[in-house]
Amino acid sequence: MINKTKQSEQISNIDKEDVISSGQLCYPILGHSDTAERLRQKMMFASEVNFPVFISGESGCEKRDIAYLIHQNSSHRLHPFICIPANVHNPGTYRENVLRCIELAKGGAVYFEEIDSLKSVFKDELIFLFSMDVIQEKLRKNQVRLMVSCTESLESFVLQPQYLSKILGPSVLQLNFHLPPLRERAEDIEYHIEFISRSLNKKMHLTPEAMHLMRHYEWPGNIEQLQHVLLSLASLPEPVVTVHDVLSCGVRPRQSRTADIIDCLLNQHLEPFRHYHPALIKALHFLSQNYQEDISLTLMSEASYTSASHLSYLFRKHLKVSFKTILCQVRVRFAQQLISENTHIKITDVCMSCGFGDLSHFEKMFKRYIGCTPRQYRNSQRAEKHDLSSEQYVA
Repeated sequence: MINKTKQSEQISNIDKEDVISSGQLCYPILGHSDTAERLRQKMMFASEVNFPVFISGESGCEKRDIAYLIHQNSSHRLHPFICIPANVHNPGTYRENVLRCIELAKGGAVYFEEIDSLKSVFKDELIFLFSMDVIQEKLRKNQVRLMVSCTESLESFVLQPQYLSKILGPSVLQLNFHLPPLRERAEDIEYHIEFISRSLNKKMHLTPEAMHLMRHYEWPGNIEQLQHVLLSLASLPEPVVTVHDVLSCGVRPRQSRTADIIDCLLNQHLEPFRHYHPALIKALHFLSQNYQEDISLTLMSEASYTSASHLSYLFRKHLKVSFKTILCQVRVRFAQQLISENTHIKITDVCMSCGFGDLSHFEKMFKRYIGCTPRQYRNSQRAEKHDLSSEQYVA
């Protein structure tokens, strides 16, 4: 979508679809916030030295672009920049292709993208290659700079820390970049809108209400999602973009975020979570199907192929609430539905049906989130249905 620059080395005789990204979407670091200014200063410094680079940030952020721009502003700009993406599929040729990529990047840079998102089989392969000094030797021999990115920062990376340390080595801390999500750079969003609109060759004028909504949206997919939204808005016949136009693209205010999450889980509607970390998506899918059962964070982490501590971190980072809070609210909302559908149901049956093993705990949680006890809520529902039936009888 945005200006595409070709890499200076043609890739051949290797599995392109599995390992190599032969093109680069060059997206600049925009805005005048302190974050943007500091990033540009660090990138300039990184382009003047030759240490390994570690870049962290959520999926959809400009991590690959930072790596590419550092390379393009360095003395190695005339040599290849080769990206090895995380969505690889062929374990059988992975080792061979990684080593071949380093050879093809001779004099330039090789970028391992989102290594924490790799499947276990590929992580094990990387651990082996780095532990045996195979990759380091290839890098030294071919004078290739190592660049690595993760969706988690070094400080918060709790999943397989030994895996990360094997790959990064001790010098990476000198060039550690963290790219905040777009929602934390709201003051810069107008610059992004202007740049993307210009790249699409489409003049768009957002009304104040529409711009306010864009600034206060969560942007779980970050820049990539913003590009898709603006592409949809650019296809509109009128240059003036209203708040209704923005809402039609799925952009919603931040308010009632937790309530929206609960509704999505109860209805098994997981599309709004598609931009989140893969492990969190798996966990939410598991939760939406098993909240009535006796589930724990450990059980859910096993279903998500990650550690319990990392999954707990993902819940707090992306959803701003803990796993226990989400599980409890889903169960309480389901209990509320059961009572509304059958006002003669026993409270003990509701408790067992929605996954609570202890009646007193269920009543306490129900009152916390609904504002009354389950029995009080059932009585109010009975009264409402009685009044409604009386009105219908009179009519």
